[in-house]
Formats: sequence, structure tokens, C-alpha cells
Amino acid sequence: MTQDFAQHLFHEGAAVVLLNVPVLTQIGIDMHSWSVGPKFKGIKMIPPGLHYIYYSAVSKQGESAPPTGFFHHFQPKEVIVKVYQPDKEEFISESEEQTERVRVNLRSLDGELGPYPVDTWRRWISLSQHINKEHLESVLPLSENSSEPCSSKFNEVAPKTDGLPELKSVPGMDFRWYTFPKLAYKEGASPSEITAASIDSSYLLQCLVDQLKSPSHLVSELQLSFVVFLVAQCWSGWERWRSLLDVFCRAEAGLLHHPQVYSDLIGALHYQIQEVPEDLFVDIVEQNNFLAASLCTLFANVNDNADKLPRALVERAQKFRAHLVSRFGWNLDPEENDEDVPVIVELP
Repeated sequence: MTQDFAQHLFHEGAAVVLLNVPVLTQIGIDMHSWSVGPKFKGIKMIPPGLHYIYYSAVSKQGESAPPTGFFHHFQPKEVIVKVYQPDKEEFISESEEQTERVRVNLRSLDGELGPYPVDTWRRWISLSQHINKEHLESVLPLSENSSEPCSSKFNEVAPKTDGLPELKSVPGMDFRWYTFPKLAYKEGASPSEITAASIDSSYLLQCLVDQLKSPSHLVSELQLSFVVFLVAQCWSGWERWRSLLDVFCRAEAGLLHHPQVYSDLIGALHYQIQEVPEDLFVDIVEQNNFLAASLCTLFANVNDNADKLPRALVERAQKFRAHLVSRFGWNLDPEENDEDVPVIVELP
């Protein structure tokens, strides 16, 4: 971090003040976490924008509880204040009056506020830059007693799936992901249309676009679901990310209709793949490697429609494919990885 940037964050950065935090509690923001000491009272110099703050209570035996967290879109110089409630093992927001008193006297807490880990900021931005605030608020869990978006909260571990433990959401606090229709084709579709829909998922993609405010929210949801899995440690985020990736990669007509969305998608995937936990990545590769299979389909669709797509998108896809082949040694030749077998539709 340069001296100029540090000065900028010192004067323009936001802060989250966390009071009454027990020693050794795990506190994190975005891509970094700490085991806090007795003087800890929060985090300062937070770059304006979207961030995810999370925490885990630690027992006397040193065992950490599943993480709880909340998203917040910080404005420049904004200060939020939360107080830890030991009986509930959660933070509650302070009153506006108390928050204002803390804000006015924030400099007196300077030595007890840890600086935002700027060395991880670029990683966080690469994973969250397309997350739209309106879209985020529309899918966040709702508390049982309020219509306002609340923190994501998860319960104990369930049996392992794909190499990682599954974290069950607390009832009533699930993410409200937009749903796909039960059928992959429109009602009244002909046998040939049903067969085509088993290969091209553009109908499903369009159904999702119709539920969102903007096609750009497609990438917002892809990034949000990945962050929910990676940082919030919620397995539903991983499942959502997988299903979105599958629909994205098979939607050939959707690719032609939304080329900018796909350009942003490729950029997002480039950084996401670098952050997939190593043990899960090994399981993906050693099993059916759905990731390589899905991307192989995407690259084939781009190649088949190269003359109809913006040149910049085609070149970005080619560079991304070359990067994957070079780094992981994946065979992304569609002719050798074609596992799409058309569905045979029997007439009654």
C-alpha cells in the first residue's frame, strides 16, 4: 500500500466498530480474518464499497462456531457500530445516537481499530466487482421478525458432499435465490424443441433474466453465489454457482443475445477458479470435472458463433481457454469431450 493510498483511506475510509468482543473471537472482513486480542474494537480504513464482515465465537476448548456474517455497502467515512451479545453469540446494531457519538470520537479509538487488510483488497474486488447492491438486497435472507435483509447465519455441519462439509442454513434465513422453472423448455414445446432444450439452456437463462432487473445481474448472482460459498462458507452458494455455470455455458442463443454479460462472465470465472479451495478442486478434477466439461461447451459455442460475436469477446474466450490448458493441462477440445447426448423424445 502506497503512502498516498494509506492517507486516502485514513481520511476517506469507513470503519466498523465492534464492542464487547470476547478475546480469541475470529473476526474477518472479505478475504482476511484474525483471532482478536483484548484491545480489539473494530476495523478502520475500509475502502468504500461492498464488504462482507463475519465472525465465529470460540469456546473455552478452542473450538470455533460456524461463521456468521453480514454484507454492507460502505460509504466514504461511514461508521457502523455493533455490540456483541454473548448469550446469543451475535452482534446487534447500536442506536443512531450512540453511533453518532462513536463517529465523532472515532480518533480516540484509533489505536484499538485494526486497519483493513489492503493486500487482499484486489482479490476481493476481483470476486465482487459485479455484485449489484439492488440484486444483493433482493436475495439476502430475511430475518423472521423484519422485512429488512439480515445477516447470513448457518448451523452445524452436515455430511460431506464433494469433499467439503455442507453447512445448513438456519430455518427462515436461507438466501432467496431466483428459481429456475422445473422444465427446461416452455410449455407446449414440440418434441424437437424439447430435444434442443436438453442441449441449449437459453430458455432457462432467459427465465432467470426475466426475474432479474437487468441481464447484468446474471454475473452479479454468479459472483455473489461464489462469495457466499467461499467466504460465508454456505454450501448453497456452491450449489447455486454450479447450476448457474451449467446454464451459462450451455446457453448458445443466450450467448448471442447477451455478449457483454458473457465477457464479464469470463472475467469473473478467471478469478473464481483461482480461489476454489484446493481440496475441492482436486475432487472436481478427479471425479467428473464438471468445470472443464462446462467450459468446454462454452468455448465451443463461442467458436461456433465467432463471426456473430464481438471480436473482443472471442479473443477473451480464447485467452481464457489457453490459460486453463496451460495451467491445468485440461483437454478442452469439444470433439474429445462431447458428453452431450441428445434426449430421445418418444411421441405418445
